[in-house]
Amino acid sequence: MMYKKQALILLLLLFTAAGIPIRVLAAELEYQDAEILLVYNNNPTQSEIADIQIIVKILTYQQFSVVYTSMREAGRILDKYDAVLCYRLEGDTDSFMEQLAGGEQKVFLIGSGGVTKFVTGRGYDFTCYEIGDSIVDLDYQFAEDNDFKALMSLTNGMLLTGDFTYVNGTISMNGMAANLYSRYDSFVYLPVTDLTNSLLQASFTKEIARWLWPYKGDPHTYAQYIVLDEVYPFTSPEKLMEAVDYFIDSRLPFVISVMPIFENGDYPAMKRFCEILRYAQANGGAIIMHSPNYQQEEDNVEQVLEYLTIATEAYANQGIYPIGLEVPEKYMFIELGREILQRYSTLFFFQDDYGNAINLEAGFNSIYKDGHKMIASAINLNQLGNSQILSHPTALYIKITEGMDALKKKVNACTASAAPLKNLWETDHVVYANNLYLYTKSGQVYMNNEKVSLDYIPFEYDSDFDYKNGVFHWIMTDLQGLNNKLVFVTFVSSAVFLVFILHARRINKHKFLLEKKGGLPK
Repeated sequence: MMYKKQALILLLLLFTAAGIPIRVLAAELEYQDAEILLVYNNNPTQSEIADIQIIVKILTYQQFSVVYTSMREAGRILDKYDAVLCYRLEGDTDSFMEQLAGGEQKVFLIGSGGVTKFVTGRGYDFTCYEIGDSIVDLDYQFAEDNDFKALMSLTNGMLLTGDFTYVNGTISMNGMAANLYSRYDSFVYLPVTDLTNSLLQASFTKEIARWLWPYKGDPHTYAQYIVLDEVYPFTSPEKLMEAVDYFIDSRLPFVISVMPIFENGDYPAMKRFCEILRYAQANGGAIIMHSPNYQQEEDNVEQVLEYLTIATEAYANQGIYPIGLEVPEKYMFIELGREILQRYSTLFFFQDDYGNAINLEAGFNSIYKDGHKMIASAINLNQLGNSQILSHPTALYIKITEGMDALKKKVNACTASAAPLKNLWETDHVVYANNLYLYTKSGQVYMNNEKVSLDYIPFEYDSDFDYKNGVFHWIMTDLQGLNNKLVFVTFVSSAVFLVFILHARRINKHKFLLEKKGGLPK
């Protein structure tokens, strides 16, 4: 394959020099070497782009490479892929569906556009019936006695009936019912398209993994991680210690996602915070770093990397070694994010309100090539938030501020689910910083190729710690001067006020009070 790429590049250079159009050759070079072709509508709306982004994200979590392109462009590269996923195709789909039906690819259709043409072209003995726009009830079972329901809208719905090799879930409306997922050999049909719905997104994650699994039975089961999320240095030490002791006493693996620090790492309060982290780290807890909250797409990459280096060194100086990074999911798709992520082998992703970050013109999930271990946020299908997804690693994020009762309920839901809990120390991790190289091997941490200790040793605190440095000293000095002035002004004002009160009392006494001898005052 490498020689094929080199040959194509050489041809491109020769054709360019000769003035020969190279549009088709360029497309061939761009669209090769991916496991899945995702085909979407020629003119996708913003809501459709959001669903495309979700599909690409799910496939990336499952470690698949995917090319995504419009139906208009897909026809000329269709024969390059063994697996084709079509999302909500509309308009004139006959020609493309006829071509797709004539091939031998595995096909997964989401949405009713072109399904009749495809089923007919493949010669499947199914009956298609249209139900139009409807409000439908979804029911999906992840495992025995583990089903969920949702209410959704269905636009231009088309349902299939027939003898299928596999079905799961039910879609019902107006007393009618049909399969949510219908599979016949390597063809799968899903009539509902709104993947922003939590239930549909979670069920699709499971079904796409089954569809791509080349063997019989269910795909490989992946683990989940429990993460104490957004732990700040000013977090209550008592609450943090209570949570850490709970995990240690329960013999449960856990991860702490700490916020980055950039200064004052030698303050006693910071040392107390890091002492708890080191205690957790020495007793099986893993530490990862949460990305800075202020990071924006327009930020300078070098500056952000410098901040992360400072934060990593600050924690390392206290014996804390963050072995992964927690970032928003948009970092999969933006250039800034991908450049930052290249320094970390282990990534925890969380969902945020970033909107559509995917660039459809890119056409490929480029982060796939970077080889990260990627852990997705658990999809909340109930109040406990435990994940029903087994086809890729997930993380349940819990905040200390929720309280111990909420934490224990969520942890109990995790331990009762089908997804096993995993210790982050069971796999190896790599972190690069500007002046620092950190990696783990068999549960040991090495920094700049020197093995470091993970043992818990209490810190020694300086009772005469000097806080008078930098801007904090200036602020404290100014406040002290301001306090002296306020005390003086308050004293003078009180004295004047007291004089006025005494003077008024003397006047009122002569005006209104009875004299000791005689009658009323004149």
